[in-house]
Amino acid sequence: ARPAPSRAVASTSAAASPRAHRHRPARRPLRPRASPADPYETTQLVSVACTVGALGLAALALGAKREPVPCPSCATAGGERCVFCDATGRRATPIEITQRDRNDDGVLGLTRRNPYECTACKGAGMILCRNCKGSGYVD
Repeated sequence: ARPAPSRAVASTSAAASPRAHRHRPARRPLRPRASPADPYETTQLVSVACTVGALGLAALALGAKREPVPCPSCATAGGERCVFCDATGRRATPIEITQRDRNDDGVLGLTRRNPYECTACKGAGMILCRNCKGSGYVD
């Protein structure tokens, strides 16, 4: 059992400290003051929260992705090798581009054609699948 401190010792130690006689107010934690609840503000807050929640659920439902279905026509290849140019995108012999073709290209805003470019695959070397449009998967 400890002896209780005497009052004389406590007062002596308080008098020895120069700041002991000053009164410091107790610090309170800062909290925002709550304004009185307005029924219109509460209704608006609830309606905004419900709208945001409903839009979020709708976005989740629409954005849910399924497993991709492979294209039955090309078996996920996206197309076939071009048989006209042996998948090189270039012909062995150039095609003749007439003056009329060049005039049509100028009117339509197309760039000048390469006479060695394969006309079947348009230089890609691959003819795209019509089912999946080259992606390899159907929706």
